[in-house]
Amino acid sequence: MKIKDVEQLTGLTAKSIRYYESKNLIAVKRNQENAYREYTDEDVTRFRWIKLFRYLGFSVEEIESLLTMDADGIKKALHQKADAFSEQEALCEDKRSLCLLLAKEYENNEAVVEEYTDTIEFLESDEMSELKEQVKDFAAPNLITVIAETLIFMAPVFSLFYNIQAKRTDVLMFNGMIAILCTALIPWNWIHYADQYKKNRERIKRKNRKMIWLLPAMIAAFVLGMTAVIAVTALLPQWVLPDKYLFFEHGPITGMALVLLVILPIILFCVSMVAKLRKKPVEEMEDVNDLLFIWNHLGKGRAAVIVAWLLALYCCAFNLTAVTQDKIIRYSPWQPMGVEYNYSDVDSIKTGFGDKNFSLVEYKRKGSFYYQIEINGQTVTFHTPTVNEKIERYEEHTYLELEEFDRALTALGIPKEADEKGWENCDFDQEYVDRFLRIIGYEK
Repeated sequence: MKIKDVEQLTGLTAKSIRYYESKNLIAVKRNQENAYREYTDEDVTRFRWIKLFRYLGFSVEEIESLLTMDADGIKKALHQKADAFSEQEALCEDKRSLCLLLAKEYENNEAVVEEYTDTIEFLESDEMSELKEQVKDFAAPNLITVIAETLIFMAPVFSLFYNIQAKRTDVLMFNGMIAILCTALIPWNWIHYADQYKKNRERIKRKNRKMIWLLPAMIAAFVLGMTAVIAVTALLPQWVLPDKYLFFEHGPITGMALVLLVILPIILFCVSMVAKLRKKPVEEMEDVNDLLFIWNHLGKGRAAVIVAWLLALYCCAFNLTAVTQDKIIRYSPWQPMGVEYNYSDVDSIKTGFGDKNFSLVEYKRKGSFYYQIEINGQTVTFHTPTVNEKIERYEEHTYLELEEFDRALTALGIPKEADEKGWENCDFDQEYVDRFLRIIGYEK
């Protein structure tokens, strides 16, 4: 194949073909008889690649290196070039905006020139370049975050299925709206990630590699918090309560303390990571050993974190009310040994069904049942009591403990305020609804 044939097949000029040969981008065999160049189909393909790489802006030196790379190396170089085009596109957009601004405000005086040249110098400074890189790294999505957001968005969807199963018609409309929104956000989140991955493949891959250890670290933090929750809700009450207790229920501040037990390790981790990012960019992060930085960075704050977590644990453990055969024992953080009261010390009883569509307090919501007693100026609410597993009748018949407790109190003549309003909204099994109505003293 002669050079004219290569010109026709590749669209390159003879001058360009000889130039690429002189730069050792291709080695063409010569005819031994007349020393003419003889091009092969492989040479044509190679020239086409050279032409394509030149069109994409690769230098001759870069093309020489590309032609020796394997497929993975070439793909990586192409992604880097794509990132460079994105940066050029952003730069062109900045220059376009500056042209329009100058056209609008141009006055041909020294003040305008000085102002805009100072701006350009700042934009082209190393500090600005470093800031742009850090902002791009921070804004680039990573797989761990997308997975975490997906799990969060799925929560309202699971809640909707649960409420449909439980026939919670009072919350279905609101829950359904949130579930629809979250259902739309999940694919949008992944589409956004895929789109950014195409544009910034190398940056996101690098960030994914550097941040992948966040997943086991966050799981470990969550497990630590949940372990504490299990210990508080299941084990510690058994150590605190008397052997012959009938049932008990945690106080109102337990919920907040339980949340702290779960999220404190995660908050500590995330806040420390922000501090870490300010000292070391993502590219310089190492592996899970960098977790040591978190602990060291806290300095004097380490004691405060430990104290806060232990305080939350303590508040959970000593914030409950237990009922025995003849006593009511109130445990609180400031009275960890408990204060005993006789049944006769109860001042009043209030019981009924929740009547609110939305409330942070669960027993006030529609469909819920509550039993409150006033004792020594303090209100104790029983809503989801935990019974002694050794008492078989309580294990077989849920909420029987409240019915027996109510009989014992009313037998002492303690005044009771009961309201059957809203019992139709109670979504418990009929056996339990009938028990609640007996406690209230209402016959259907």
